[in-house]
Amino acid sequence: KTCPGANSNKLLLLQGQQTYGQTGNNLIEIQHALQYARDHDVTLGIMDDSWPLRVLLPMFMAIQDKDKTEWQNKFEKEFCVKIFNNESELTEWDIVQWDNLATLGEGRGLKGMDEGYLTSKKMFVYVSQAPLLEYIAHQSKILQKLYRNYNTGTGTTSRTWESVRNMCSGIDAIFGEDSNKVVYSVLHSRSLEGQSGVKLMQRMSQSSGCHPTAALDMEPEYIKAILRPLGMLKFPILVITDGQNFDVIRRLVNDPDIGPVLRLVPGNSTWLGGDVTLAVMSNVFIGNPASTLSGFITKSRLALGFGHSYNFRAKNDGEWVNTCGDTCVYDRKIMGSMS
Repeated sequence: KTCPGANSNKLLLLQGQQTYGQTGNNLIEIQHALQYARDHDVTLGIMDDSWPLRVLLPMFMAIQDKDKTEWQNKFEKEFCVKIFNNESELTEWDIVQWDNLATLGEGRGLKGMDEGYLTSKKMFVYVSQAPLLEYIAHQSKILQKLYRNYNTGTGTTSRTWESVRNMCSGIDAIFGEDSNKVVYSVLHSRSLEGQSGVKLMQRMSQSSGCHPTAALDMEPEYIKAILRPLGMLKFPILVITDGQNFDVIRRLVNDPDIGPVLRLVPGNSTWLGGDVTLAVMSNVFIGNPASTLSGFITKSRLALGFGHSYNFRAKNDGEWVNTCGDTCVYDRKIMGSMS
């Protein structure tokens, strides 16, 4: 099987350190870049010192040897990409250019003129026109490859040579030796930076039919409507959070049903990779449809064959119901550029 761009010198290049948004956005940007390469039959190139490797390597595909040749060959083969170690290697390539990049940078000052940032944002807003099932299949394969190569605590990142952490550190910290047979739920509490998060949820509500604030507020009643029918209120409930809305935690702690089984990840074990694994491996995941990180977790669960991801809920005649299935996180009509 040949990789995209095998018969031309066209190159989509990801470079620099400036990115559009935080890790949830960046993971979408990487997935969209891989999709763009496939859709347009071009090679995806990644500069060795650029943001995609800074985002991925702390969680996946750590370098196991100071001689990076073996790692580079494996990474390129696994994801059908080309890694460049310096700009002199680019001379034979025809780098993809866009006419509308400047408009993506408007209002962002110097950052808005940075080529790395603009390409990052371009990839975020890229919406593939591939048929939905084909798109889900390709995106799921990317995620499956990542999780086949999740970090176990050995190896380093690129350039900075920082030691990587174990992606299972969060599960291990809470459940110890029982971590491979434990039953639990995870809530992703994300405030989405206050008022802008409320607006984003309202847009998501209009496109998907979900409640405009329930996934932001995570009220006990909302959580129990999901977990009680599944018999999950007697098992541990974990919260991963951006730490911006302590009212959510306070309400859950004080609830007579949820409080006794609520568990918080110890501070020294809380980090993005550990939180992602906790959520991906949970029996039930309750997320926020307007959060790119919730989207990544839900897509990961779908790729690994796990059900019971709840992002799109609304009240119908007094009962909480799903307004959209698991594959909605890929539906461009609902998610737009977050698909």
